[in-house]
Amino acid sequence: MAAWIVAFALGATVTTLGAAQAKLNLFGDLPIVEAIKDGSLDATKTAIIDGASVHSRAADGTPIIVLAVGERNLEIVKLLIENGARPDDRSKKDETSPLTLAAANGDLEIVTYLLDHKADIDLPGALRETALIKATRAHHNDVVKLLLERGTNVDETDSSGATALEIAQRAGWKDTEALFKTKKAAAK
Repeated sequence: MAAWIVAFALGATVTTLGAAQAKLNLFGDLPIVEAIKDGSLDATKTAIIDGASVHSRAADGTPIIVLAVGERNLEIVKLLIENGARPDDRSKKDETSPLTLAAANGDLEIVTYLLDHKADIDLPGALRETALIKATRAHHNDVVKLLLERGTNVDETDSSGATALEIAQRAGWKDTEALFKTKKAAAK
């Protein structure tokens, strides 16, 4: 009964959620959300087997694929993508995508996996920041290099009008600037 009340309060009904997803916690999160937040691959698998959607969202609107990236759990990211999760599913509150979050975190393996599974390399998030801008801002040169190699648009700008190269220049990161110069030389 309590799960139904929470589900109703969140604008969903138990019949809409399905039996596997009707067991919401006190925060209105589904079991699959809890499993991902706990970093449990087995519990995430069980939730999917029990009928949880890989397109589920946390109570705050964050897609579970973004949660898995935030937990830096490549195995759960793989499980979700292999079961049909969209690599470009963005958070409703701040438009964070799995790729922009992985780039900001410097998670090279997750960035590589998402790109290999058709994530939009130039999809902007909050403040129009692309994965390249996020990786540059956080000084994750291995991710910057990968994104450049994969053909990201170096001319994309954030909400202030700055490109990733300009961000690196303002920060005084010569090593990051060199990556952009190498990219431009290769393009000629």
